[in-house]
Amino acid sequence: MNKLEQLVAQLDLVNQLLITRVSLENNAHRMHFFMQLKAVSQKVSLAEKNWQVKNACSPISSEK
Repeated sequence: MNKLEQLVAQLDLVNQLLITRVSLENNAHRMHFFMQLKAVSQKVSLAEKNWQVKNACSPISSEK
């Protein structure tokens, strides 16, 4: 293998490493986003449950 072929092979490896790194970072950002989305969804669900409990026990709803 001559020098030029070695350089091309090294560039291919560097390119593959960069693509892999970008892919991993992209996946990490997606995972972080979905974890935040899940946390918000859980908070909304809990708030809805708390509202339903308060609403069911309120004197106004029992008078109807």
